[in-house]
Amino acid sequence: MKLAGFLTGAGVAGLGVYAFNVLTTVTGDDLLSMYLSDHCLPYVQTGETPFTDIGRTPGVYDEVEVSDNLNNAGAAILENNRFVAEWGEAADPNNPASQLRICTVEVSYTENSVEGFTVDPEGFVDRYTAVIATAEPLVPEVDVLTDGPRTLGWYGVDRDLFEGLRVVMIASPGRVSSFMVVGDVN
Repeated sequence: MKLAGFLTGAGVAGLGVYAFNVLTTVTGDDLLSMYLSDHCLPYVQTGETPFTDIGRTPGVYDEVEVSDNLNNAGAAILENNRFVAEWGEAADPNNPASQLRICTVEVSYTENSVEGFTVDPEGFVDRYTAVIATAEPLVPEVDVLTDGPRTLGWYGVDRDLFEGLRVVMIASPGRVSSFMVVGDVN
């Protein structure tokens, strides 16, 4: 009888641990969507400082290279050094009188880094078109990502590729290594 009680208790505990792991697992899709919709897109559109509630500021020993070309810039180490986020403003190379607001998230190239965001390849382009559309309806340059790694961009309808809000990813089926969100400040 004690054995039956022990096995029942162990089974219930095992189910609880399994349910906890399933409910608390954060996927690469979750992270990529969150970084885009909650941090980079709002920053580029409004100037609201991104990544204030997650990550940490890079330290001396983090081996992180940040751009010297950005003004009003910041950087953050995300997910225990898996990713590096960087944001700031820079002169538009096509129109020096205009400013661009830029937000990037890249893989941290340290010895413990991963290959990037692992994402579900099924419906990838449509899924991220919907995530980006919460900010502005942008059109992807391809409908399906069939090869890679390659540059994949979302741009405004009837606009030049270098105007307005745009999102660019380095992606292959099932993986995104980095992304950049760019928009005009003025």
